[in-house]
Amino acid sequence: MSARSIARWSALLPALMLALTAGVAGACQICIPLPERTLADRLLASDAVVLAREDAERPFHYRVTEVLSGAPDDSAIDLFLNSQARRTLAADPNRAMVLARSGKDGTWSQLGLTRPEYERVVREILSRADRWRPRETDNAERLDWFVPLLGHADQRLHELAYLEIGRAPYAEIRGLARRIPAETLEAMLVEPRYLEWRSLAILMLGESDRQADRVRVRAAVSQKARLRSNLNLAAWATALLALDGEDGMRRLQMLYLSDDRREREELEAVIQAVSVYTAAEPVRRDQAAEFYRRMLERHPNMAPQLVHDLIAWKRWDFVAPVQQARAGLHDDPLAAYVLGLYLRLAGERSDRLPAVPVSDRTPAPKTLEQFSREETR
Repeated sequence: MSARSIARWSALLPALMLALTAGVAGACQICIPLPERTLADRLLASDAVVLAREDAERPFHYRVTEVLSGAPDDSAIDLFLNSQARRTLAADPNRAMVLARSGKDGTWSQLGLTRPEYERVVREILSRADRWRPRETDNAERLDWFVPLLGHADQRLHELAYLEIGRAPYAEIRGLARRIPAETLEAMLVEPRYLEWRSLAILMLGESDRQADRVRVRAAVSQKARLRSNLNLAAWATALLALDGEDGMRRLQMLYLSDDRREREELEAVIQAVSVYTAAEPVRRDQAAEFYRRMLERHPNMAPQLVHDLIAWKRWDFVAPVQQARAGLHDDPLAAYVLGLYLRLAGERSDRLPAVPVSDRTPAPKTLEQFSREETR
């Protein structure tokens, strides 16, 4: 089995365990696929935070000028003041370095040179230490507080807001979307530095009531399919589903399930979009299940990516296609284990739970020509 397969299933197995205990994951994995510690997390996890400048008696070292939180002792701070920061501090007596001491090992770290707005944000975060916790993703008050910082002129504050909002549950992101100015979203979409960070802005486009944004999302998904590109595809596909609902699901089916030559990465991105969207819109589970059924018909090797949702939704009516997919996984024992877990759970429940049929009143599929006309509406 390849290293890539090991990495894929090592990431998937915890999600399956979560499906057994809590249904769906909290954080939006489209915006930030890996855990990120934000400035707020680091401040809240520290047992002391101070402002410091150069120690006149110990060049290239710090002395505390103000304690912002905690009670650091009077011992010297064993942290090197680099030349660039030293010159900045020497040129402006009103600026200082934010230093934080780890509550685990007592080491100090630099969290950035102050400017008035940056210092205000640091102080405000510390003042909320009794209500905020490191790495939390579902604190509505905290998310709300960071919204005005998205697009801030201080790049550090913009990135802080992005990380705080981007790791929130998708349902929370949808609720915040219409508070973000159009010019802020546009800047996030065109700034080259944030090429890999565009997912949050793309998801928010899916909540827009501006016609130009709707056309943009539909055209982007069609372009991704035509170019066989998977860059930010999960975000664009999720935005399409948010805009068009069931129609968007059928569009994705036409674009990605009518072509057996699709790359695995493309299919994984589309599955991720359907999963994230359906977690926020449970009423769409029947359509999502039908999408997954079509996926299994055309691409049975994608079954391990689907069973997390099937378990979370208690959809035990996929036994036959999952069995068929498992039979072809001789060289991937971890993937076979994932499917075996679903089959065992389905077997345990088959005598107690009725099958959940997908609605047979699905409208007739639209043609590609019909979808193309809608892109301009």
